[in-house]
Order: sequence, then C-alpha cells, then structure tokens
Amino acid sequence: MPLRSQLRRLLPSVYFPQAMSTLGAGILLPVLPLYLEASGLRLSLVGLVTASAGIGSALGGLPASSLAERRGTDRLLAVALVIMAGTAAVLGVTDAVLALVALRVAYGFGHSGVSQSRQLVVARSVDVGLRGRINSWIGGTHRLMYVIGPLLGGLVYGQWGEGAAFALAGGCTALGLAFLILPGGRDDHPISARDERTHIGPSLWRHRRRLATASLGPFLVQSARQGRHVVVPLIGVELDLDPAAIGVLVAAGTTADFLLFPVSGYIMDRWGRLRAMVPAFSLMAFGLAVLGVTDTVTQAVGAGIVIGIGNGLSSGTMLTLSTDLAPPAEPGPFIAGFQTLSAAGSFSGPLLVGWVADAFGLGTAAVALAVTIAIGVVWIATMVGETGRRPIPSG
Repeated sequence: MPLRSQLRRLLPSVYFPQAMSTLGAGILLPVLPLYLEASGLRLSLVGLVTASAGIGSALGGLPASSLAERRGTDRLLAVALVIMAGTAAVLGVTDAVLALVALRVAYGFGHSGVSQSRQLVVARSVDVGLRGRINSWIGGTHRLMYVIGPLLGGLVYGQWGEGAAFALAGGCTALGLAFLILPGGRDDHPISARDERTHIGPSLWRHRRRLATASLGPFLVQSARQGRHVVVPLIGVELDLDPAAIGVLVAAGTTADFLLFPVSGYIMDRWGRLRAMVPAFSLMAFGLAVLGVTDTVTQAVGAGIVIGIGNGLSSGTMLTLSTDLAPPAEPGPFIAGFQTLSAAGSFSGPLLVGWVADAFGLGTAAVALAVTIAIGVVWIATMVGETGRRPIPSG
C-alpha cells in the first residue's frame, strides 16, 4: 500500500488518539515543573515527581501487552486514555509528594498503554519498507503537540493558574477517546487468537539477549530526552522568565523538533536507521552541553533549538528500532519488554537532573544529560547496528 494511503488509513486509529494524549502531555511540560517549584519542593523532589511517570511507563509495559493480547488494542487504548486524562486533571489538587508521585506513576501507566497499543497496530500492518516513515509521522504528531502544548500550558497557567492548566491537559487527553466513533478509528481485535495466544514470560525469555542488547541504548537516549523536559523550564526560572515566556522557551525547541520529522523517516527508509540516529543524537548531546553553560535567554533559546533539531531528526527512531527487532510471530511481548526497559529512562532522566542540580547546579545537570545521550548513541551504533534491512529505491 502506498505511503499516502497508509497514512490516511492510520489517521483515525493511530495518529488522532496519540495526538490528543500528547497534547495533554505537552501542556504539562512547562506547567508541572513550575507548579512543583512554586510549591517549595527541592529540585531533587521536582525531578522525582516528574520522573515518576517513567516508573509507570516501565511497570505498565507487560500488563498492557497482556490486555492487548486478551481484549484487543482498542480496549487497551481506551483504558489508557482514561487513566491519563483523569490523573492529569487532578494534579493541581495537592502538593503532597507521595500523592503526586502516585498520580504520575498512574499517568505513566496510561502513557505506556497508549504508545504500545498504537505501536502494535503499526508492527502488525505496516511493511518494513514504509515503517520508518510511518513511525516518523507518529513522532511528528508528538512533536507538533509539543509545540502547541507548552504554549497553551504556559499561557493558561499564567492567566488562570495551575488548576485550569491541569484541567485543560486532562480534557485534551480525553478527546482522544473520539477514535471510538470516528470512521475507520477502531481496530479492535486481540493480537492473537485465543488458542494461539502468546505467553509473555516464555516469549521474553526466548528473546532475552536480543532484548537486553537492544534496549540499553534507548534507555540512555530516553533518559536524556525526558531529562531535558525538566532542565529547560527550570533554566527558564533561573533566568527570571514568567510562565508564558518559559512556555515560549520550551516551544522554541519543540518547533524546530517538529519541522524536521519527515526527514527522519525518509533517511531511515532510504539509507538506514543509523544514518538518522547517529547525527540526530549527536546534535542533541551538543545542544544539551551548550545549554549547560548558557547564561542568557538568547543562548538558552539557541541551545533549545539545536536540541530540537536533533530530536526532530530522530523522530520515530525508537519506535522503528523496536518494531524492526520484534519477532514477526510474537511482536507484542518483545515490544512490551523493549518499552519497559527503555521507558525506565523516562524515570532516570528527570531523577538525574534533580540529583545533579541539587548537588552541582542545573548547568551540570544539562551536561550530564549530554554525556548520557552520547553513550547511548555509541551503544546503538556498535552493539545493535543497522536494523533496516530492506531500504526502498529512491523513487
């Protein structure tokens, strides 16, 4: 099926619900760190609360795979969206650290379900020769919402307070449930027939070496990607910016990120996955290192744009890597295991920022993220290698 037809087919079932869930997450990008910092929490606790979504993502991978196997990908998606919407909407009702951590863990659990449910649809129905571009468009959807979301979040937080911003994040996420009534939106059947259902534990054990090797690099990359969502807004606070200006600072990087996502997919499918990943993550490392020594708004915006360019060029790379490596006969458990291990980086990155920032300052935390992503890309290039074995012709 041609690329354009595939994109149209997947629009209501994959791209729309992911867009709405990511818009809610984008609204939280500047709002949550600002709310936590204004509540008087130490930077290490800000990092802990923010990072707790990563715990939920890691813990949610295998249960999400089990639900998809038994009830279908759409049932998993609907449950996950409800969890994300509900927990986002009520974040502003408390400043108790334990309650905030619990809400963020639940939010990450839902995020894992959304991501995995749509990734399974792509793995099952898209040929490897189109997979890079299909996944880069999923990444592009994320990036567009990460442009709009921070601007909305910063504006609403500055005008009406954190309660309104959190409610908006929950409401936007809940709109993703419209896929249930959109024409072509439903894809609701179990991954396996009842008598052929994959047992998750034995499947993971069979592929344990491939899984361990493949997921370490993405774990480090994800640590840096999520850590930047904490360090950039907090550097804005250090530069005495108001919430709306911090939203603009975040959106400057995500705009550059969004504009480049089609390039990533084309490079992956035409020349190979590593040709997209290595330059992209190297640029991100450079931008984070520059951010660590910045002391003006102009420098911070410039560093954020470089980080965004690098992240844009990596659009869909981790999704593509996992679907390339997943065994065709049992993709669900492998993708769940890959997501569980790599999603642990969503926890470690913000936590690393909080610990290092408390001990040595935010600048050093940004440099630590640069080193982390550099190690990750070296691991992927040397230990995993090229996974796109069927590049398409130039036409």
